[in-house]
Amino acid sequence: MKKFVAILIAIFVVVGLIVWAVVAKSGKKPIMFTTASITKGDIVNSISSSGSLAALNTVEVGTEVSGKITKIYVDFNDEVKENQLIAEIDDSTVKTQVLQAKANLESAKASQLGIYASLKNLQASMITAKSDIISSEANLKKAEISLTDAERNYKRIKELYDRKLIAKSELDSAETSRDTARASLESSKASLQSSNAKIQSINAQIEGQNADLESQNARIAMNEAQLAQAEIDLARTKIYSPISGVVITRDVDVGQTVQASYQAPKLFTIAQDLRLMQIDTAVDETDIGVVQKGQKVTFTVDAYKNKTFEGVVHQVRLSPNESSSVVTYSVMVNVNNPELLLKPGMTANAEILISEKKDVLRMPAKAMYVKTSEEMKAEMKAAQKKLTATGSVLVWVKPDDAAKPSLKTVAMGFQNSDFVEVLDSSEIKEGDKVVIGVTGIQTGTQKNGRSGPPPRM
Repeated sequence: MKKFVAILIAIFVVVGLIVWAVVAKSGKKPIMFTTASITKGDIVNSISSSGSLAALNTVEVGTEVSGKITKIYVDFNDEVKENQLIAEIDDSTVKTQVLQAKANLESAKASQLGIYASLKNLQASMITAKSDIISSEANLKKAEISLTDAERNYKRIKELYDRKLIAKSELDSAETSRDTARASLESSKASLQSSNAKIQSINAQIEGQNADLESQNARIAMNEAQLAQAEIDLARTKIYSPISGVVITRDVDVGQTVQASYQAPKLFTIAQDLRLMQIDTAVDETDIGVVQKGQKVTFTVDAYKNKTFEGVVHQVRLSPNESSSVVTYSVMVNVNNPELLLKPGMTANAEILISEKKDVLRMPAKAMYVKTSEEMKAEMKAAQKKLTATGSVLVWVKPDDAAKPSLKTVAMGFQNSDFVEVLDSSEIKEGDKVVIGVTGIQTGTQKNGRSGPPPRM
């Protein structure tokens, strides 16, 4: 057995030496063809981009009041519910402000009650003054009647006296009655004027009290606003989660003082739901025209090199981003993360699916761009002159049992940089082997009537 193996090895060595000697003597290398089979599969056109993963909705939780952090109830990676208490700030100063605001409000309300009481007294005085006017007007009327009667009586008495019919004493008595009636009338007029003046005074006092009441009402409203603000600030010393989610960052510790003078300092960052994430990808301006909402996206992350994730284009943002004269646009990709494998900040290498054809007959695009010998090149040129079909190309086909390849016409359909769809009118079929490389002799570039990689469709 060992002798048989040794004999076979010796034969192979001798044959190899003979082949080498022949080739060396001719100065040429043997022609070798690299082939690939025509197969069925998918042809996909996509755009490559990269971006970072983030939660679909991330909220920074801050504080609108200054003070010392006294309690923290959550830490990194903790799950929280909406309106859950997550931290507290020292509330002693704010409580004092609440008490002071309450005291100021009570004082203002007490002053308001005093004004109301004064107004009621003035209203009562007004009623009395109006009654006095009525009485004074009645007395004035009575005095006017009495004066008229006294003057008429005096006139009659004086006529009798002038005719020497009565004594002088009766005339004096009538005159006295007349003068008394006149004095009574003047007194009634003075009393009426006094009552009118009293009403004017009361009206002036009422107007003053009403002005004080308006001022006091404004003061009460201001004190109520101050109390409401103090109570709001007191409530703000307790920090609640605005959403349900996961704590991504915690930026404070117990005992730390936070200042909210100009802007709310960040205490926590909470991601709403890491089972729903997004990628902010940057797409070049030359490709952005074919990107649309709803297109499928596949991507990988360095943490899981052998796993491909999927997403969907959610938004193509109009605002451009320019860096070193390169213009890109942000394309937001929504991603489901049910297993929570993806984490915020991971770099995603994405492929945005622009178009595709599934389960079509396809050949490698390299078959159209092989380097051939001068003899094959000449044969190709001659065949191209007879090629009249639009969208067709010539390729070299070499079965395993053939000594050299032959030219076949391929009607091209959908294509990308790797594959070309082979249409039914082509001269090749599934399983045929096309040449994608030639080695062994000096070669030239086969143009096939085309240059460069196939266009994206």
